[in-house]
Amino acid sequence: MIVRQIPRVETGCMSYLIGDPGSGVAALVDPTEDPRVFLQEASALGLRIERVIETHTHQDHVSGAKALAARLRAPVHLPFKSPAKYPHESIAENSRLRIGDSELRAIHTPGHTPDHMTYVLGDAALVGDCLLVGTVGRADFYPEGPEELYHSVFDKILRLSDEVVVYPAHYGPHHGLPEDRFTTLGHERRFNEALTVKSKEDFIRYMMEGWPPKPGGWREISERNTSA
Repeated sequence: MIVRQIPRVETGCMSYLIGDPGSGVAALVDPTEDPRVFLQEASALGLRIERVIETHTHQDHVSGAKALAARLRAPVHLPFKSPAKYPHESIAENSRLRIGDSELRAIHTPGHTPDHMTYVLGDAALVGDCLLVGTVGRADFYPEGPEELYHSVFDKILRLSDEVVVYPAHYGPHHGLPEDRFTTLGHERRFNEALTVKSKEDFIRYMMEGWPPKPGGWREISERNTSA
């Protein structure tokens, strides 16, 4: 199975092309606005994109999922709690999406957003903005965010094995993050400052102090990403 990171360097956003080289079938996870780079990458690898998948409703950038799916005449798969008003197929907790001979398993990991999903593929986890390299995603878009993120990370993500490779949706200085584009769960378990807290109360305090302002226009971006 191919897991190809496709970064948008100027924004620090990361999309993922997941492909089965045997069948040529692929899915695209968290596409940004311009579809050309994804189509070129898939073509270069001999893959055809048959599914478009989102980890969550993006608040900081315009998603390319709706437009790309329409161009490819492919289904868009969104988390079951997505507020999207356009046609899509809902992904439930613990549901599985087949990609060639492999499957993505969906884990509901709210906190960054209420609809957030993590997708596990073998020893890889596409964690969206739930877990990042060295920290976690912000959880101040809705009041229950910090507590829900605590349970998502400690009760779900950290139950995966240390060998799992963690693929986040953001990286780099644009987001105050390292340039590293992936990590392992074992490394994060040991060194991620958000994961070394001693209690749920300490984690919630960590999530509520010292974070930069929310992205400008985040409400409008969210509305655009979910509109019909």
